[in-house]
Amino acid sequence: HVDTDSVLILGGTGAVSKAVEDDLKVTFGDLAVERLAGVNRYATAVVIATHGIDHCGLSWDSLAFATGTNFPDALSGGVLQGRDGSVMLLTNPFVLSLEPKAVLQANKASINEVKFLGGTGAVSQAVRDQVMAALE
Repeated sequence: HVDTDSVLILGGTGAVSKAVEDDLKVTFGDLAVERLAGVNRYATAVVIATHGIDHCGLSWDSLAFATGTNFPDALSGGVLQGRDGSVMLLTNPFVLSLEPKAVLQANKASINEVKFLGGTGAVSQAVRDQVMAALE
C-alpha cells in the first residue's frame, strides 16, 4: 500500500510512457497525476525547477547547471541541490540553451550564486560565460 495523494511524472512521453501515466491514473486517480514536461529536456528542466520553486519551497539562488547530454552530473547534483534548497537546469554543453537562458534573465534578481556541475567538458567555459552574461 502506498500512502500518497499525488504523483508527479517528470518528463515527456519519451522519458515516461503514456502507458505508465495511464496506469498511475488508474491507481491514484486522474486528478492526482501531473506530468511536468517541456518541448525538450532543457525546457523540461525549467518546468521542473519552476514547479520546485512555486510548490516545494526551493529557490533560484544557488542554482546549478548540468549538461543535458549525459546523466551522472545531474543525477548526483540533484541531491546537492535538494540539500541546498535550490534547483538545477540543464544545458547544451557548448551553447547556453534558450530555455534556461530565458529563465535566468527573468529571475536574475533572485540569483546570487550559480554552480556548474562537472568540468568544462560537461559544461564548457563558453556556456559558463554565457550564464554569467545572462545574469548581468
